[in-house]
Amino acid sequence: MSRKALRQTTGLFVAVGLLGVLFAPVPTSAQNFTAYTQYFGKNKVQYRDFKWNVYHSPHFDVYYYTENEELLKKVVSFAESAYDELSREFDYQMTKPTSLIFYETHSAFEQNNVIQNFIPEGTGAFATSVRNRMFLPVDLSDPRLMELITHELTHIFQYHVVFGGRTGRGVAANAPLWFMEGMASYMEGEESARDKMFVRDAVVNDNIPPITRAGVGGFLAYRFGYSVFEFIEDRWGNEGFRDFVLEMRNTFGARVGKAVERAFQMSPEDFDAEYRRWARRRYLAELLETGEPADFGRLFRASTYRGSQETSPVASPSGDLVAAFSTIKNDVDVVLFDAENRTLLRNLTKGLSGKYQYYVAQELTLGRKMGFDLAFSPDGDTIAMFARKNRGRVLILIDVLKGKIRKDIPIYQIEQQFNPAFSPDGTKVAFQGWRGGYFDIFEIDLATEEVVNITNDEVYDAAPVYSPDGRSMVLSSVVGGYSKLFRIDLDNPGERIPLREGVRSKSNETDATFSPDGSHIYFTSDGTGANNIFSIDLQSGLVTQHTNSVTGAFQPAVLATPEGTDQLVFTGYWKGRFDLYRLDLDDPITEPTVVTEQLIEEVEAPRYDQLPRFEPSIEVTIDDANKERYRGRKFYLENIFGGQIGVSTQQTFVAQIGAAFSDFMGDRRIVALFETVASFNNFQVWYIDQSSRLQWRAGIFDDDSFFIGVDQSTGTLQRGDVVFSLTGGVGELIYPLGVNHRITAGGGYYRREFGYQTFLTDENGDPILDPETGLPVPIISPRVDDYPQIQGSFVGDTTVYERWGPVTGRRYRLWGEYAPDLEESGTLTSTIGIDFRQYVRLSRRNQLAVRLWGAQSDGNFPSPIFIGGLDTLRGFEYASIVGDRAFFANFEYRFPLIDVLAFPFLAIQQIRGNVFLDVGGAYYSSVQDFDCWDSDENRLDDCFSSYGWGFSFRLFGLDLNWDFAKQWDFKESTDGGFETAFWVGRRF
Repeated sequence: MSRKALRQTTGLFVAVGLLGVLFAPVPTSAQNFTAYTQYFGKNKVQYRDFKWNVYHSPHFDVYYYTENEELLKKVVSFAESAYDELSREFDYQMTKPTSLIFYETHSAFEQNNVIQNFIPEGTGAFATSVRNRMFLPVDLSDPRLMELITHELTHIFQYHVVFGGRTGRGVAANAPLWFMEGMASYMEGEESARDKMFVRDAVVNDNIPPITRAGVGGFLAYRFGYSVFEFIEDRWGNEGFRDFVLEMRNTFGARVGKAVERAFQMSPEDFDAEYRRWARRRYLAELLETGEPADFGRLFRASTYRGSQETSPVASPSGDLVAAFSTIKNDVDVVLFDAENRTLLRNLTKGLSGKYQYYVAQELTLGRKMGFDLAFSPDGDTIAMFARKNRGRVLILIDVLKGKIRKDIPIYQIEQQFNPAFSPDGTKVAFQGWRGGYFDIFEIDLATEEVVNITNDEVYDAAPVYSPDGRSMVLSSVVGGYSKLFRIDLDNPGERIPLREGVRSKSNETDATFSPDGSHIYFTSDGTGANNIFSIDLQSGLVTQHTNSVTGAFQPAVLATPEGTDQLVFTGYWKGRFDLYRLDLDDPITEPTVVTEQLIEEVEAPRYDQLPRFEPSIEVTIDDANKERYRGRKFYLENIFGGQIGVSTQQTFVAQIGAAFSDFMGDRRIVALFETVASFNNFQVWYIDQSSRLQWRAGIFDDDSFFIGVDQSTGTLQRGDVVFSLTGGVGELIYPLGVNHRITAGGGYYRREFGYQTFLTDENGDPILDPETGLPVPIISPRVDDYPQIQGSFVGDTTVYERWGPVTGRRYRLWGEYAPDLEESGTLTSTIGIDFRQYVRLSRRNQLAVRLWGAQSDGNFPSPIFIGGLDTLRGFEYASIVGDRAFFANFEYRFPLIDVLAFPFLAIQQIRGNVFLDVGGAYYSSVQDFDCWDSDENRLDDCFSSYGWGFSFRLFGLDLNWDFAKQWDFKESTDGGFETAFWVGRRF
């Protein structure tokens, strides 16, 4: 059959083609539930079975599953202490207890289902105004845990004080992020040196945003918000702080300017100017006494493009190489630098990131902790690091010469592993890890994979490093609220020897590393107010300062030079980015400073019970009478969505609204969608259980729509009075094989009423041809089917996303459906299909996207498959190419145009362009011959193709797309201009 003939025929097939998706396990409108009926996407796997209990304290209902009584006591004590402080600050008492749900580790916290999406390591905790809940992990040092609980509890106070405890009002108010997070950070207490680093950098580089007018997003909202509240209290005192909070309560929407005017009697412009002057007076003077990181070291450069950031340097034993984490390709990878020339040599992990959820890289994939994230083996052939893979972290050993993984060791019996360090003989790796409620230093034998707990006590330990002789280890331990350096002998690890006098001083010391000869230890300290690099002479106890950066210098790595002199490579922060710098100790840019001459031998080794401890203001005793089992089967209204109403282009009234209910932990949900189309009332209701690894869902639905046909005289789509109806119930099991792959299986019972496309036949069953067109004569017969159906799928997804969409990796879905014919025996309809997509990063923000899609349907009454329009075959009418066999391919080059187009009242973001080529076709196998290519004419025959260009952007949280396409048979294009299409949604 020729292209022309097929094109004429396909118009008739639209009648049933538009309903093809209804014959799938879920009706068309169910596709709105992308969070519940996921087509692609990675899996949020439940690796644990939480047995929840509730402890009732005076102001909290604490939800816990731990069997560690001391851990429960600590959390309740910290929470009550935070409440006591905040209730006095806000001058407010809550009438109902706050729900605090805590997880022993961040990896366990990541599995909560209140947030349906993945929770990255950088998300420390969250609070929700729906039922005033706080969710947080507790695998932190005591001071940091106290700050975290205070931060999240501040949000609960905000919901009550600012929004009156009404969730709807809080959503409508839409307070700016700097206000919400800045206040919560301010209530935590004094900022760390790392927190101050970001504001200092912005001030000294004249990059202070107009807070009340333009606002600030992301992590900087926390830091600038803190700084603004610090300014308010410094200028107007505590009364000014309370006045501002109360005025925000009376302000609708994000109009902070009105609250500023009423609280401080000044315009938002004047407030921003006053804050700017205050910040400059505070930090600019420090720059005159200190310097930027480049004043103390020479900059490494991964490329001439300044978009990448580098952290966690580690030197090879020979001193000629430096490994570090880098975002050189807009992804986090391990790279090698030439230490002498400070230039990039090689990307060691390019292409490996798809195997892991993320690498453990401080300041890139998670916040700042302590110590180093990479370690070189003594022979220089291997680099060790940790990465998240499936249920926990694994130790990765990278072959430096080949750039491949030498070994991948799961250590799932321990959680939250950090800071790998090779032993001097290269047979073991020490690291920080969490087990049984505490962070200790562990050691793994690389040959046997046996793990030993070295410290095994309640002290928070981190950042281990072996001495060159392998007999001792230096680590950072949190005592009395601050991290200090201690040495332990591996023959007697229970005894800690402080490296410096003053374990009770208010400064933090970490990132210890030995000089090659073992005579010095270099480390990071915030004793000067900013993180900077120091060294201690282990013989004399002499402490020397090597950097004095106003922002920060940390993670010193020692370079051994052929001349026998030491150099340092460190991480510095300047102009909003992390970079590496090399410091020549024998030729310092500034002279080192002698800090103290305390001899190390004079420092007495304190016993464990003599170490300073962090003590909250309130300590509680756990009363078993206040414990009870969690009974969370009650459902609450979680969200109302949809709310769409309008009139279609065919003058049809359309309205849609939905509601989602969940239990307290979000493990079980009920989702309902109600829709009105003209005189039809459609609905679907789903129950979803996500409490275990094997998830399941069940639903009922009723969906009616108009018949859509083609007027043969005009070729236009026309709506008829026939109703297409699909009613039924369906259930499905979903089992994730891991983060990247899953299988699904299910079944249901359906009733469909529709007009079935068939063809007029003679007594022999052969199609009768139209004498004028030579085509089979189509007829539409009304049909009602009641049938069961089973279906299954296999889904894989390794894509890496940027803000604008997938940029690398692949995703694929293979599916099948089968329905028996209960009246005529055999198969009523069965369908198999595949959807494969590949993304190739050509440069930092340019990608090639390829999609291959195909499906076929068989049986006595096979379900039709329709393609065309939107982003399937662009330049053709929507669903105008139909058959029981269908396929298409898309080739698309995507590139950036404008990042932000700002207007006074809105901002259009991520304006990107694309050029594309689409090829595909469809046919009915029983009545059509199909030849895709005409070799005589060297053009497409029964296939279709188009080419064109388009652009996309984000506005009000929606992805808006315009495409301009022209049909093409690989030889000639159609006459006239480009066909234009506008649609809403994410490109494939």
